[in-house]
Amino acid sequence: MRKISFLFILLFFSLVPQVHADPSCEGRFVNPITDVCWRCIFPLSLGSVQVGKGDLPDTSNPGSPLQLCPAPPPLFVRPGLAIGYWEPMAMTDVSRSPGCMVNLGGFSINLGKTGMGTARKDDKQVNGAFYHVHWYKYPLTYWLNIITSAGCLEGGDMDIAYLSEIDPTWVDSSLTTILNPEAILFANPIAQGACAADAMASAFHMPLDILFWCAGS
Repeated sequence: MRKISFLFILLFFSLVPQVHADPSCEGRFVNPITDVCWRCIFPLSLGSVQVGKGDLPDTSNPGSPLQLCPAPPPLFVRPGLAIGYWEPMAMTDVSRSPGCMVNLGGFSINLGKTGMGTARKDDKQVNGAFYHVHWYKYPLTYWLNIITSAGCLEGGDMDIAYLSEIDPTWVDSSLTTILNPEAILFANPIAQGACAADAMASAFHMPLDILFWCAGS
């Protein structure tokens, strides 16, 4: 029995990705008190009435604070309040070093050759840079219990929701087109030129929902 337990432990640790220090990977843990823009949750609205002012623009709100909200079966709907605010619920970081977790203290996950490029030293140089993206679930409002009894509040634990290193479409535009054929509609000069309007709208107020592929330019 002891021998079987030893083999199981050895197998377990051999499957766990190695975490190691990388001199090219820098970062630090996010401080939820000092590193989060708490004033950015405002404006706070109840229906169409603004109860807390803020510097950020507000989205359109329903006219009445009393609404019918979705509910699990067998009720399906339930009365509720229309509360509007900006919720901190996720984090994103970018890195040129594959596996570098910037928002988690700057450690590297050893992914082998996953996420590595295919360029060589003798290849012709081109202008530009390539970055990997990491998306973290970070439902801070839920953890701190700042706003209670909110049915739409993002809950759960902190988690790594996306790593571009293990996403084959991140480095292969042909594969991206096959899996997301709608990209053909936006990857053209006309669609990209329309993003100029979205960039101006983002600078003065908010992005235009109708130009969703621009993401604020």
